[in-house]
Amino acid sequence: MIDGQAEAVRSGFTGSPTILIDGHDPFAEPGAVPSLACRIYRTPNGPAGAPDIDQLSQALGAAAEGA
Repeated sequence: MIDGQAEAVRSGFTGSPTILIDGHDPFAEPGAVPSLACRIYRTPNGPAGAPDIDQLSQALGAAAEGA
């Protein structure tokens, strides 16, 4: 659980919701600043509050291939 800005910085948390697969954020944006703010994801249909199903499927597939 991230309970403050210092913890967000230590863990590299860049907003909520953050999805981790094996402790890795597959949707991390280069240069994103650690924050307790709401997170916006880039999807094929524009900005959204979460990745779309295809993006999640691709991230899980990539993680499974790397396992």
